Amino acid sequence: MELKSHQLFFRRFTDLYRPFIQRSAEVLAKEGLTVPQWSALRLIAEQDEMSPAELAARQFVEKPTVSRTIQQLLESGMIETRQGQDKRAKIILLTVKGHETYDRTSSSIEKLEREVVGDIPEQEQNTMIRRLTEMRERL
Repeated sequence: MELKSHQLFFRRFTDLYRPFIQRSAEVLAKEGLTVPQWSALRLIAEQDEMSPAELAARQFVEKPTVSRTIQQLLESGMIETRQGQDKRAKIILLTVKGHETYDRTSSSIEKLEREVVGDIPEQEQNTMIRRLTEMRERL
């Protein structure tokens, strides 16, 4: 059976995504992190601070999933919370340890990303980024 272009695209996407996550998990384990913890840490670092609800929305996961990850990061001393403007809301931000872990881990992940991208020209990478962003917006 011959696959249509869109079917083949998603097969190749899945063929890339799963091994990439697995290799990322190996890199992250050396830093003492899981993939969900890294995802949360990265998003918080990139935004400086965010609420648990914002974190859940950005990760496309349920709030209980984010709550477990937040608790793990709190216990490890990588994040802290403070009161939001609304007394019921909490704001999450990185601690010094969190920033140090983020910086160190970013370097390790970037090395993996560069290895996977290989010699694909930046212009082609940018085209793929645009197209994947367009597709994500359709979901």
